[in-house]
Amino acid sequence: MIAEFVESPGGLAVKAALIAAGLDFLFGVFFAVRDGSFALDAVAAWLRKHLMGRVFPITVLAVAGFYSKDGFMIAAAGAALATYAAETLASVYSSITSSSVGQVTKAVPQD
Repeated sequence: MIAEFVESPGGLAVKAALIAAGLDFLFGVFFAVRDGSFALDAVAAWLRKHLMGRVFPITVLAVAGFYSKDGFMIAAAGAALATYAAETLASVYSSITSSSVGQVTKAVPQD
């Protein structure tokens, strides 16, 4: 049953969002360690804000739209996934192009 969703375009979009989130995490940690600005509480903030605050709700919307065949939900999930992907890939690009070794480039996310 869930395999149908995973193999659908919506499932592929969710997988792409998870991959983008993973890349953002890996590059962010790598460059924060390199710059000497790594903080362990930033990992918890990333999990809470990215995965549980963005990817999980969008995934729920995509799954609900897929199984209910509700075009509005599917469109909303698609728009949300596209927006999340653009934001996350911009963050990855920012991490890669940042050349400020030894300087804190981003503040640790706060609640």
